[in-house]
Amino acid sequence: MDETLIAAAPVADNPVVAEAEVLDAGGRPIGGVLVFAQTGYLSYLETYTWLDQQITRFPSPDRLR
Repeated sequence: MDETLIAAAPVADNPVVAEAEVLDAGGRPIGGVLVFAQTGYLSYLETYTWLDQQITRFPSPDRLR
């Protein structure tokens, strides 16, 4: 990535810059999404679930709260 094209965003000491709950079709929380940044740039996304079945695709926006 060429970091000279886009300036780094200000980031607090916590690398988690956003989080959301993942909802099932009925609107019940089944897990979550975490967005991480490092040195002012997005570094990775993590999904997790409280169910036995893993989340294998990133949830659509209407399933995030």
